[in-house]
Parts: sequence; C-alpha cells; structure tokens
Amino acid sequence: MTLYRLRRSAVRPPDATKSVRSHFVLLRACKRSRAADAMENGCASHGDDNLAFLQKMLDDYKGQDNFNRVARKVTAVSATDQRIVVELTVEHEHVNGKGTLHGGQTASLVDIVTARAVGMTVRDRGMVSVELAVSYLLPVKLGETILIEGIVLKCGRNIAFTECEFRRKTDGALVAKGKHTLAFMHKPVANQF
Repeated sequence: MTLYRLRRSAVRPPDATKSVRSHFVLLRACKRSRAADAMENGCASHGDDNLAFLQKMLDDYKGQDNFNRVARKVTAVSATDQRIVVELTVEHEHVNGKGTLHGGQTASLVDIVTARAVGMTVRDRGMVSVELAVSYLLPVKLGETILIEGIVLKCGRNIAFTECEFRRKTDGALVAKGKHTLAFMHKPVANQF
C-alpha cells in the first residue's frame, strides 16, 4: 500500500470551509485499497480459474526435458491469488543415496512452487531469481507424500518476495522451509511457464 505524506501548507487554503473540504478530498484520494495497488503493480486477482491455471502450469512440466522436469510429479491441491499448495509423493528419482528427498530437489521445488505462486497473479511477465534460501529440518523418506505451500509475501512493481513450506502429509511435520526473491522482467515473455 502506498503511503502519502501531507504538507500542512498544501491543505491550508485561505477559506476555512474549503480547507476542511479539501483535506477530506485529499484523504479520500490517498486511501487506496490493496486491490488497487495490486492491480497497478500487475498483481491482479484472477478469481475462480486459479486451480485450473495452476494445474495447467504443472501439466506443462510433464513434457519438458529441461531442468523443470523435477516438477513432473507435482500435482495441484489448492490455489488462490497469492497462495498455492501442491503435493508430491517422493519416488526414487527424487531421493539421494540415503533414500531421502534430495536437497537439490527441495531447492528446485522452492524455486518452482514460489514462482508459480507469483505466477497466479502476474501472468504476463517473466521472472528471474534474485535470492533463494532453504532450511532443511527433517528428512523425507522414499514413498512419503509432502504438501508444499508457496506464499507471496509482497508483490511489488519489480520484485516479489515469497516463502515456501514443505510438510509431511501424514503428520503435518515441517520438513523444509524456503524463501525466494524474484525480479520481474520488463517485457512480456511468451511461454514463460
């Protein structure tokens, strides 16, 4: 939300009744809803098509042979304008030599899931990573299912701040937590997802 600072001289016209009236007009003009700010910054609400849009983005990974293939087995659970939840059952291709979810797989999923959370509202601009960090709290064993929640903390004009949580589906235990900062590209990018 944009904050405005009023100078006393700007709201003190010679006529006292005009002063009060202009002060309220100025205050009304300064009050802006989060939705208006989001629309201005390219973070518009898309309503009920969020889950279908998320599933389409995830389905696009199934045919890719680039690094995004790490998200092939991810399925959509829920989606709103600034929060998504996806699910992954850990299979042999996702584990390290100890039979637990590979740290690189986890970091890649933080990148992908948080970018998709931002992509729920910013659908026409490419994004690049600025910073990504992951904390690994518990191991996830082969065959376990995890729920991954991506949340947009702030979506600005040029940068988005996100976080991500990985939880075991069986007991809700927090197994990993990530944060991801993304910068928007200035020109629209075709096939960014």
